[in-house]
Amino acid sequence: MVELEKIVEVHAAMVRRIATVYERHPESVDDLVQDVWMAVWQALPRLNNDATLRSYIARITQNICVTHVRRALVRQAQPLSDAQPDPAPAPDEATAHAIQLGRLIEAVRSLPENLKAVITLYLEDMPVKDIATALGISESNASVRLNRAKSAMRLSFGDPS
Repeated sequence: MVELEKIVEVHAAMVRRIATVYERHPESVDDLVQDVWMAVWQALPRLNNDATLRSYIARITQNICVTHVRRALVRQAQPLSDAQPDPAPAPDEATAHAIQLGRLIEAVRSLPENLKAVITLYLEDMPVKDIATALGISESNASVRLNRAKSAMRLSFGDPS
C-alpha cells in the first residue's frame, strides 16, 4: 500500500480545489480537506483494482463535500438576517485572472449537485470514464451530465449557444 503522505502530496491540490467549490470560508475548507484525508486513510484498505486512486479520492472528496453541504443546509434552517453582503472589490484591486476564477467558482457553486460533481471533476482534467467511476454512474450518464453542466455554465457566462 502506498504511504498516505505520498498520496496527500500528489492529490492535495485536487482535493482542495473540489472542497473550495463546496465551501466558501477558507477555514472551513481546511476542516473539510482534513475530513477528506481522514476518510481516505480509513478507506484505502478497501480500494479495489477497478478504481484508479485519483478517481477513488475524488469520489471520497465529493461524498464528504456533499454531506458537508447538506449538514450546513440543515443548520441554516433559521430565518435570514437583514445583513447586507460585503460589496465586491473594485476591479483594479484584483487581477483579471482572479476575477475570472471567482466567476467560474460561483457558476459551479450555483449548479445542482449532480452537475456540480461532474463539472468539478471535469475541471480537474478527468476523462469521462474516470468521472463516471468516481461518481458511481455510467459513462453515458456522466457524459450527459457533463453536457448539461457545460450548457448551464455557458448560460451563466452569458453565452446562449
